[in-house]
Amino acid sequence: MDHLFRIVYVSTAVPGLGDRDIDSLLNISQSNNDERFITGYLVHNGASFMQLIEGPFDEVDEIYARILRDRRHTGIVRIQAEWASARVFPNWSMNYFRVDRHDGIGAMVARAGDSVDSLMEAGVPRDVLHLFSKFIQQADYPDPGQADGSAPGVPSAGTPSGPQQDPQA
Repeated sequence: MDHLFRIVYVSTAVPGLGDRDIDSLLNISQSNNDERFITGYLVHNGASFMQLIEGPFDEVDEIYARILRDRRHTGIVRIQAEWASARVFPNWSMNYFRVDRHDGIGAMVARAGDSVDSLMEAGVPRDVLHLFSKFIQQADYPDPGQADGSAPGVPSAGTPSGPQQDPQA
């Protein structure tokens, strides 16, 4: 088997992407991944995706090239690409976790033959666990308790963004 390679990326779902689209994506991915010795994990929070794919370098590279052309999402940002000594998700050809933003509850969709012991399998490297945990917990914008609701470091509409000058000067 070729050397094991892993990619993690995030992207923005196109408006109107529905459950049927996700089901189709998962069914095709799971079938293709089984044939190509690819394993992975996809998380969708309604607005964005985070996905880890791992397997032989040539296969992962080819799949990632297709992902970059996929019109179901935009703004793809690769956040991790690395050689690996072992798979993070050896039992998941493609598992899926959806975060329901209406009430903050997530739902894991169990696919045939996938482990359902937990959200993440035992032994997931800390860096990968941290990435996915932060993504799953992430709301549209962090809520640091700001009165105006703006994201940290981003001025709200009508708020000057430079140093304040005394109008008397």
